[in-house]
Amino acid sequence: MVTAFLILFISVTMFLGCESPGSVGDDIISEDDTIEITTIDIDGLNVLHENGFSGRLSNTALGYLQDPVYGTIKSTALIKPVISRAQVDTIHDNTTIFLRLIFNPVIYGNESTVSEFEIFEAGEIWRGNQLRYNREVNIDYGNKVAEFQIAGQDTVVIELSEQWTQKFAGFFNNEVADRDSLYRNNFPGLAIVPSENNQKIRFIKHSQQQEGDLITSFLVDTTSAELIDTDENGDGNNENDVEPELVQLDARDWGASFIRTDEPEYDTGIVLHNGERALLLDVDLPRETLKTKNIVNAQLVLSKDFGPESLFPGIVRPRSNLARVHVFNQTPADLMGEIFTFGQTNPNVYTAVLGDDEETFKMDITQHILNEVYGSIENRKPYLTIQSVNGIIYSTRFFDTNASDNLKPRIVITTLK
Repeated sequence: MVTAFLILFISVTMFLGCESPGSVGDDIISEDDTIEITTIDIDGLNVLHENGFSGRLSNTALGYLQDPVYGTIKSTALIKPVISRAQVDTIHDNTTIFLRLIFNPVIYGNESTVSEFEIFEAGEIWRGNQLRYNREVNIDYGNKVAEFQIAGQDTVVIELSEQWTQKFAGFFNNEVADRDSLYRNNFPGLAIVPSENNQKIRFIKHSQQQEGDLITSFLVDTTSAELIDTDENGDGNNENDVEPELVQLDARDWGASFIRTDEPEYDTGIVLHNGERALLLDVDLPRETLKTKNIVNAQLVLSKDFGPESLFPGIVRPRSNLARVHVFNQTPADLMGEIFTFGQTNPNVYTAVLGDDEETFKMDITQHILNEVYGSIENRKPYLTIQSVNGIIYSTRFFDTNASDNLKPRIVITTLK
């Protein structure tokens, strides 16, 4: 009997694992009367506006975009160089410093447009590990440092003003014992501000995908910045000309001052943003009925709704292909902070990944359902978020309970009678 049960269990599990996401609960083979499918609609879908961290991530969002589907986004990039003599010994009076921005190939918005930016000093002291989405950092618009344009290129190098360079040099060259503390508490760093005529968001890279990748940094010209032309004719072609020697100075801190406004309200559907929202799933499980059955599989099913996005084909959006559910015994005081720091191997984290041509998330939450039905702790709180928080902006719209049965959010539980 045990052997027969195990064979049946393995067969059911293999069947469910091979099933396409769009058919969950719809086309289950019912010839074997020992298998029973229970579909539970999720009526309690509570979208929580919870802002995650926007600093010290792998990428920093930079740009301005009016997205008719997901609202107007303005993201100012903040960055601050290190003061490290291991990289640069001294910054002299005639030293020139450049900011080298390395961009992720991902683009959100109108790809073919040119974007304009101005660089100012930040108007307050900020910490990357404290920055949050939808909390704006002040800008000192009276201290302009540079300006630049960018289209589709992945690298741009901007010369920073002499005034800012000398201000930075005052901290860099300081010999006092508490130099690092003075710098951290008194030097606000740079704010890269997008023009409101821009039509896209770019993402500045701060981490290497593989060894040798360039990331955003500062460049210091240690040869006093100018080419020295020793040719009497002044044609700049003399072999004795001195080329500038650019030394990399890493970023000490970085992040985004990110604001989303004017987001449209919809009568139906669920909209999630990876750094700004979580979905609380309030599921009314028929516990007493399920306790009499052998639960072998449970799938959380959510389908994407591309309707509104399809109305604006000129805007490309980063595609969300990952959904996660974090289960807490009680709601954390800082929900997004807890989700951000939760280890991916934590048994209370469930994930689902979409293929390129798929539109429905199918997440295996069998252990969570078993805990709810047979465990001693009931009514744990499952929170669904999309993607990870890595600085790239992802937004997804899901069908809600108003959709047809094959599209609405649901849990499909497979049991053995």
